Amino acid sequence: MSKKILLTISLLISNRPATVRKCLDSIKPILEQVPSELILTDTGCGEQVRSIIEEYTDHIIDFEWCNDFSKARNAGLRQAKGKWFMFLDDDEWFEDVTEFIEFFNSGEYKKYGLGAYIQRNYLADGSNVFTDLPVGRMVRLEPDIKFVYSIHENFNRVPGEVKKFTAYVHHYGYAFKSREDARAHSMRNVSLLLKEHEKSPRNMKHTLQLAQEYNAIEQPEKSLEMSLDGISWFKKGKVEEDFCLNSLFSNEIDCYIQLKRYDDAIERGEKHLAEEKLDPLVRAVISGDLAIAYIEKNEYEKCMEHVRMYWDVWQKYQKNPDTYIEYVTIMTSECFEPRNRSVVLGNGVRAASRLGEAVTAWEWFQALEWQGNAIFISNEMIRAIVGRIPDAGAEERTYYIQMCSIIMRRKELEQYMVDTIREVCGWYGNNVKTIASFAGVESDHWFFKLAGIVNAAAETEEKESEGQEEDSAESAFEKEYRYTPEEVEKLAGEVWEKMNQSMPLMKACDMLTAAEKLGVARSRILEQIPFYIWNNEVLNFYGASGSADIEWWNDQISGAMAPDSLRMLVWRAYYSAHSTKKTADIGIETGAGSVSGDENAIIEDIEKGLREYANCLTTLCDQVYRPETIEKMPDVLSVECQAAYHMKDMLDEIDAGRYDKAVEAIKAIRKLMPGLDSVMKRYLTWLNREMERQKQEAQQAAGEFQILARQIKTKIRVLIDAGQREAALGVVNQLEHMLPDDAEIRRWKEQLTAKPVL
Repeated sequence: MSKKILLTISLLISNRPATVRKCLDSIKPILEQVPSELILTDTGCGEQVRSIIEEYTDHIIDFEWCNDFSKARNAGLRQAKGKWFMFLDDDEWFEDVTEFIEFFNSGEYKKYGLGAYIQRNYLADGSNVFTDLPVGRMVRLEPDIKFVYSIHENFNRVPGEVKKFTAYVHHYGYAFKSREDARAHSMRNVSLLLKEHEKSPRNMKHTLQLAQEYNAIEQPEKSLEMSLDGISWFKKGKVEEDFCLNSLFSNEIDCYIQLKRYDDAIERGEKHLAEEKLDPLVRAVISGDLAIAYIEKNEYEKCMEHVRMYWDVWQKYQKNPDTYIEYVTIMTSECFEPRNRSVVLGNGVRAASRLGEAVTAWEWFQALEWQGNAIFISNEMIRAIVGRIPDAGAEERTYYIQMCSIIMRRKELEQYMVDTIREVCGWYGNNVKTIASFAGVESDHWFFKLAGIVNAAAETEEKESEGQEEDSAESAFEKEYRYTPEEVEKLAGEVWEKMNQSMPLMKACDMLTAAEKLGVARSRILEQIPFYIWNNEVLNFYGASGSADIEWWNDQISGAMAPDSLRMLVWRAYYSAHSTKKTADIGIETGAGSVSGDENAIIEDIEKGLREYANCLTTLCDQVYRPETIEKMPDVLSVECQAAYHMKDMLDEIDAGRYDKAVEAIKAIRKLMPGLDSVMKRYLTWLNREMERQKQEAQQAAGEFQILARQIKTKIRVLIDAGQREAALGVVNQLEHMLPDDAEIRRWKEQLTAKPVL
């Protein structure tokens, strides 16, 4: 019976309840369809996991863990009855095992001595970012075959040709929950590897693995030390496991890059490439590192030279990756992985863009996996692409425009792209030509719609100035980005919908005028903006913009729409508020409330501005809301509109001379609109002076009246004494209206109207 077993599958079982069932279920089809056996080596799995594995086999070996993976593996291998032996770990599981089943059932296994499948190592739980590493996990059993090394164990020899499978296991063993867990895992490996290294310092495999573990715990100095140590042993004479030696050369350069020792990286890297017999993957890794070193020193030609070296190896690798499997080590396995490739080629795109070599930049740019999540996008690459566009010729620019279009499809990069473009435009003073140079980028962002309009207007103006007719030979670019008036109107409206962001650049390139050159009146553009956007954005604009911008825009907008349209009522209201604030600041000095200048003229201007503000917003509200709503539910109005009604009340009270009532209205306005506080304080100061003047005038008038009243009373007494009762009564009646509470007047009236006693 045992002679019929083709395959023994062996696992080390630890305490991993979350993955062990996945692992064992994934190999069930092999056990069911291929003559095979399953041997499980229990290294201390605990009761829960033990109960799980007992469901799959009764061939379980109890093994006391001794920090030696080879000993544990050999415990299972010694009991194997199969012609072939496969091993895997209990934290990995196959996606598909069909290849293995066909390999054994077809008899193909007879032609090979070793089988290598893919270990797909994920960088985080739940992530689809991974690296693929070929691992030799299947061997044809011969009497002397065994595992060697206490860690990172492998078979002592390869008894025949290697069969390369495309099958892979999912492996989350390096997807640690925390940096502390990752460090603890690496430190355990370091302790075991150091023991192996002490026993056999010439063994390049242990040296390389130690260097890699030091990389994992972010100790590039230690990793560099191990690489130089291994290279030193090589220079002295023969080394063991020399297939790992080449990777030490590449790791040396990589450590210099991590340590930012770019001059050392260049000196040693160039020397290794010139003098050492390096395998192609190591050459590609070193070239990629040198590209980083050179671009950090702004040596763009040298950067491109080394990216081309990397690129050439990758092109050959793509055509026949199987021929490169013999060069794969833990250091070179990620050489052409998407993230590493994007770093190297991204530097190439950056250098080529700086040098204006658009065709090469575009070729390398396309090789980045833009649809994947593992891609690394350098901000400096984006800046190089964007920065080249304004100075590029028309044909060259089309390549960079395509690159920008692709970058803009990634939402996480969109804002950085636009910020960079606006920065570049600022370098050129935000001139029309610079903004127009970004026309054609495929994006819904308002900036590129603005650029398209400006570009189309500039081309139209240029052709008109040169007297050109429609040319059948015009470029495809010109044809593609020419707009109809309807398209211009739509695009311009969408730009305006982001008013607070776009208005500075709309001013810089005078977009409204550009649209008019393309046959679209500015009124058609402004009137299509949704009112709620217009209202909010105009308010934000006045809160954030300087006087020069505000005055410029007021000139552009004032004649574009009917003065009593809702949008213009909003614009006029906030413009008057802005102007009034400017007026209120005139003549204010640093003293305690001291003022200078023609105060009455200033107050007149303030009052004029406040009336405009109040009239515009109350007129708007009267058109939008029912009268009973405004009267009974004023809180449904915006604070600006509520303030406008209080402002109207304030002005009415002032007109009527009821200054105390006006002061109450000012208190409400200041609470609603703190932004107008300087205006209200200035106005309140004036009101206080007016109220004091009014009081003084009243007091003066009262004093003068009392003197007059005394004079009249004297005259009344004279008339009474002279017996002129009728004349005296006439004067008393007149004085009573002026002094209704005067007791002496009442007494005289009673005497003069009483009937005489007979």
